[in-house]
Amino acid sequence: MPPSRNISKVPFISGVFLIAFSMLIFQIVQTRILSVITWYYMAFFAISVAMLGMTIGAVWVYRWRERFQQTPLPIVLSRFALATAVAMPASVMVQFCLVTTFSVSLTLVIAWSFLLIAMTLPYVFSGVVVSLALTRSPFPIGLVYGADLLGASLGCAAVVVLLSFLDGPTSAILAGAISALSGVAFFASASPEDRQLFRSEYWWRRPVPIVTALAAFVLFNALTPVGIRPILVKDSLETSSLGFYERWNSYSRVAASRVGTYAPFMWAPSREMPADTRVPQVYLNIDGSAGTSMFHYDGTRDSLSFLRYDLVNLAYRLPGIRKSAVIGVGGGRDLMAAYSMGVTDITGVELNPIFIDLLTRHPLYSKFSNLTAMPNVKLHVADGRSWFAGTKEKFDLIQMSMIDTWAATGAGAFSLSENGLYTLEGWRTFLRAINDHGIFTVSRWYNPGDTDETGRMIGLGTAALLDLGVTDARPHLFVARAENIATLVLSKSPFTEEQLRVLKSTVRDLGFDVLLAPDQPPESSLLGEIVQSSDAHSLNRTLGSTRLDLTVPTDNRPFFFFQLRFSDVPKLLFDKTLGGIAKGNLIASAVLILILFISIIAVVETVLVPLRETAQQSSLHLIITGSLYFSLIGLGFMLTEIALLQRFSLYLGHPAYSLSVCLFGLILATGMGSLTSERLKLDGRVKLLIWGGAVVVYLVVMAQFLPTVLESTMDRERLVRVAISLIAIVPLGFLLGFAFPTGMRLIEAQDRRPAPWFWGVNGATGVLASVLGLMLSMSFGISATMFVSATCYLLLIPTSLVLFGLGPNETRRDLTAALRPVATIGDREIQ
Repeated sequence: MPPSRNISKVPFISGVFLIAFSMLIFQIVQTRILSVITWYYMAFFAISVAMLGMTIGAVWVYRWRERFQQTPLPIVLSRFALATAVAMPASVMVQFCLVTTFSVSLTLVIAWSFLLIAMTLPYVFSGVVVSLALTRSPFPIGLVYGADLLGASLGCAAVVVLLSFLDGPTSAILAGAISALSGVAFFASASPEDRQLFRSEYWWRRPVPIVTALAAFVLFNALTPVGIRPILVKDSLETSSLGFYERWNSYSRVAASRVGTYAPFMWAPSREMPADTRVPQVYLNIDGSAGTSMFHYDGTRDSLSFLRYDLVNLAYRLPGIRKSAVIGVGGGRDLMAAYSMGVTDITGVELNPIFIDLLTRHPLYSKFSNLTAMPNVKLHVADGRSWFAGTKEKFDLIQMSMIDTWAATGAGAFSLSENGLYTLEGWRTFLRAINDHGIFTVSRWYNPGDTDETGRMIGLGTAALLDLGVTDARPHLFVARAENIATLVLSKSPFTEEQLRVLKSTVRDLGFDVLLAPDQPPESSLLGEIVQSSDAHSLNRTLGSTRLDLTVPTDNRPFFFFQLRFSDVPKLLFDKTLGGIAKGNLIASAVLILILFISIIAVVETVLVPLRETAQQSSLHLIITGSLYFSLIGLGFMLTEIALLQRFSLYLGHPAYSLSVCLFGLILATGMGSLTSERLKLDGRVKLLIWGGAVVVYLVVMAQFLPTVLESTMDRERLVRVAISLIAIVPLGFLLGFAFPTGMRLIEAQDRRPAPWFWGVNGATGVLASVLGLMLSMSFGISATMFVSATCYLLLIPTSLVLFGLGPNETRRDLTAALRPVATIGDREIQ
């Protein structure tokens, strides 16, 4: 690269800040977009893609370093920042054009491969920018690195606010515009001579016109309905009827139809409901494949009387229900059902503020629903568990009807806010919030002849009662079913004869069936064995002996909707009789395995193969030991990150908050640890032992005691929970930040030539570990993933001592500039 001619510091540092800021915004927005157009478990795919792209970008810098030296640094950075800017919206457009529905065919592999390429490209270009900025700038590495860390960490925090005002595609375009601004800053940092010499004659290669064009694109896409929009959502074409209202936030995309009059949308309508029933309603769609309806209240209970025919509202028939609460307000139907059946004090808790806005402030929908005209109805925007953990109110009844999303149920729900509502700890919280004779009612899908999901719901109810000290759960449980819905009515105290008479007569009069009752044999022997369990061990033994995994979900393994064992995937893959939730689980598992397969090919072809020559330049002993070291930190760091994301998703109430907070804390802390390692070098065996031991102990303590801490503070305000999360994450991130630069110093003390191979190995294992981490947590629990991570760092201690023993006792010097950025990328995205 030609000698730098008066590079201006402020524009240059601003460019570094802006590119890092835009990258993290784009990455987190990608998780939201993937949750809409594909199934929810794909959100974690964005993390793998970001790591892969950044690693490929660093490989480019290494492989074609001579080419990068032919142009002044600010000009090169500007051009690649502009390439990043254009690639971001282009990537989203390509994603919206690809059909990634599951089918056992080569076409699926090709489609997912194209998706991987489209998603990776922006990170490749930005990886080149970060690598060059950190390796070739004339400014102190700490200053440049600090700007990079600050931009990345603030980008994590900015997404939650950004998605409150803009939709997902527009936010991605805005990220591109911010990246283009970094191109302007880099170009402005060049000397006047370089700016004049390398000014392109074409407007589309100049920074300012591209910023202007992308800014205009942001406005166009935000203000019109004909911009970048998904075409295929959850394997279905978008329908024009849902285009009347659309709004995104960090939780979901909600689309609403126009007001229409037709047969009411009911979860489980009774055949006794008059056939000619027609009511005004609005259909609400969530992330493409979940939905509910908003009904109209005209000021009289009679306008809502049709809701009495829905099985999910069975518990409101019980006498003495005066004060109730609803988890998941949605379009307000459960609140209206409670009011129509005589409840005089009603509380609704809704995670997504979009629904509360529609019901209370939107000029059309709030007037249509007229919910605010109902007396004594209180609404709270909060996640259900934390609100009920913090309230001192006691309720006669708490209702949770079909609160997931159909999309999540069908796909396994690897990452979803509702996971925390269907765990033993969650139900413990809800039961504490009802009075001694209170009722907790839950409705879930039911498949005739296959009681899998219903069995897990009843198993969870039984476990919750056993947790309360109840020795016999049968007198506390009543379950009725319709064609495809089962409703559990759980009483904190044994049902009275009067309560059972009301429930049974209502079920009989409405044409439903009793699935489980205290005074009659259950419909299936499995349900009988479940409710007869006298302790948690025997209960889980019964639930684990079934075809699917129905064991009680806990906060450690909060996957209520995932009931398939990975070991069963091969034999069930071509089983055409498989249906219901098991089929959705199978598809989700098969796609996850496919992603792992494609990722392996990608990292081998784009990272390891280009760097293989560097591995042939050193001794076999060093290559084996060094590869093991960097594989362990790549695997260990990513397993830790995945476990933290899943753990704090339950605690903070939604994966979007978990992603933002965890990445913010890890990026900042690992970066500071990496910088500190340059001054506080682990250059002796004792120091390596102390550091490695501290990491292992911290991980084991977190795996063992963090769940208890989080459950005990679940009732705190979200900001307090965010602070507690950061207090747990930051020290760990700081310790982990020492791993990569320490390993590089140990390698460099012996032979610098194979260093690129080692950071390539680190990046490759980090990409693959993101998928493996999911599979570990789903199969064995989040704590197991943390323990495996701790094992990786435990094995790192003897490996690092072997590396230390291969060379002199004192490392000669830090890595050359050509290798600095890879350590940085490792600290932020790979480790």
